Amino acid sequence: MFARSSQMNDPTTATTGKALKPLEIMRADLELRAEEFKMVLPSHINPAKFQRTALTAAQANTALQSCDRRSFITACMKAAQDGLLPDGREAAIVPFNTRVKTAKGWQSLKLAQYMPMVWGLRKKILQSGEITDLFASVVYRQELEGENPRFIYEEGANRTLRHRPILDPDFAPTDDDIVLAYSVATFANGYQSFEVMRRHEINAVRDTSQTGAEGKTDNKGNPINPKGPWVDWFAEMAKKTVVRRHSKTLPQSGDIIADVEADDMDFAAKSAAALLDSRAPDEPENIEEEERFDPDTGEVIDTAEDTPKDEPKPDEKKAPEAPSHVDASDNDPPEAEPERDELGVTIDDAEHKALAEEYIGRAKSVEFLADLRKLQRDAEMDLAQMPEHISACVDTEFEHARERLTKK
Repeated sequence: MFARSSQMNDPTTATTGKALKPLEIMRADLELRAEEFKMVLPSHINPAKFQRTALTAAQANTALQSCDRRSFITACMKAAQDGLLPDGREAAIVPFNTRVKTAKGWQSLKLAQYMPMVWGLRKKILQSGEITDLFASVVYRQELEGENPRFIYEEGANRTLRHRPILDPDFAPTDDDIVLAYSVATFANGYQSFEVMRRHEINAVRDTSQTGAEGKTDNKGNPINPKGPWVDWFAEMAKKTVVRRHSKTLPQSGDIIADVEADDMDFAAKSAAALLDSRAPDEPENIEEEERFDPDTGEVIDTAEDTPKDEPKPDEKKAPEAPSHVDASDNDPPEAEPERDELGVTIDDAEHKALAEEYIGRAKSVEFLADLRKLQRDAEMDLAQMPEHISACVDTEFEHARERLTKK
């Protein structure tokens, strides 16, 4: 687990003795790893540009400045390995909290996590050389009406997809008029691959979002109003959803990385993980209000959740409770920590837990670095869909496996 250091937030320089600002510390950390970034970045991305982009991300999202420094460097290294800039368009670095058990009880540790965005997926797919074009769009109800619909999609031996959007300047549809979204990929040999998602399929993905889901209530039964990207930019989120599903069946540049390049990445990732090991870490800082990270949108969700003072005993297990989505009032009794297993998984996360345990088991039994790298690539999309407290366990086991194999 990552650990925070008091030096991280209030370090002093040997020459001036003045405390450095968090942003200055992050700049110094990135400069220390310039050679490692250079090893893994593709030739068309200048390491200095990559570091400036990462620093700009921390300036734009000040929550990143209070994240564990090692987690921020690791997130940057993962983005560099994928050849994506953490500019919010190709990829994003987002803060989230995870619970850890210390001698002082349950505490929250703020970590930075790398998240590839839809434009980044498109970039990787096009870089494979096998795909020459990839685009997505939405279809409105009005485009399906009449004797000559403007959208035609046929399955079968000769699949067909045709869309003639309404270009009338007076045509002003709403998000409620969106009935489907589609993605089209064109291969180098001219073959085209389609992915179509109907509105109910898109809504099912939206309803996994902690902020955008409809029909949710808090622990008192009060309705929770949806908010965030799914409310403000539904059409863009619909396109993002269909491209993400489509990308699972398309070649990506990360799938054809040469072994020699993979060895370089392995060395760089190991070096980044050892960042600042010479500085003694302190106990994680206690954060009273935990911020939750929406894995679908990358948004940090402010919800208050009391930290349990003691871990429940086996004979005192509490029944699972619905998560609260409202800030706890001073007059409300403290809420009990939901029952979790060794992965920190609640009963509602059973499907994700089973998949996570499969990846953890495979990581423990892997015997070669090349196999571990393939396993990590296979798990990438699944981990992006998991809640952060589950995916963090898988990432930790991957790091343990990497350390074990590099010591051989």
